[in-house]
Amino acid sequence: MKLQSFCTALGLTALTLSVSTFPGFSQDNSSANQPNQVTFFCQEVFDSASGEKIPATVAWIPERQAHVRFIGWKSEAFPQWSPKKRCQVVSEKFQKFHEAGLLNYLTTGKNKGFPVICVAKTNQETCNGSNQLFTLKNGSDPELVLKQLVNIAVGTSSKEILQSTGGKTYVNVGNYLQNAPVVNVEK
Repeated sequence: MKLQSFCTALGLTALTLSVSTFPGFSQDNSSANQPNQVTFFCQEVFDSASGEKIPATVAWIPERQAHVRFIGWKSEAFPQWSPKKRCQVVSEKFQKFHEAGLLNYLTTGKNKGFPVICVAKTNQETCNGSNQLFTLKNGSDPELVLKQLVNIAVGTSSKEILQSTGGKTYVNVGNYLQNAPVVNVEK
């Protein structure tokens, strides 16, 4: 199966991560008012695969003076959740987890029998209902999805981004932020 089709079926087009060492958030993403803190928000961005604008979870990274696209939302796999609604809800969760100091790693697991992507403060934590970022389409392999999305966004990197502990994959969010490609966000 083609990777692009695989990710599109899951409602994901790119993944980027954040780190908990930069507290605070803001929804104002104009360059004149950029905060000195990592900031998460839902923003329409151009998707080169479809040639259209799609909602995406985006972060402002002050050290880089740039925006990083975390997840592009396209899937209609969850009828009760439009791509825009998923983007808004997940972006708010990124903000909440970051403010709480819990967004050091991303990892995968299951919650109520569904595959999920979740946050972890350490590379020993597992997914549960309180740290879940979003649900993947049933039958998806969350470990594979997380690895593929990181590889798509970063390509090759000299920094260790993926770590494996006890058979689980953990994405080091700090290293990812420093290596993920930047995107232009229209105002």
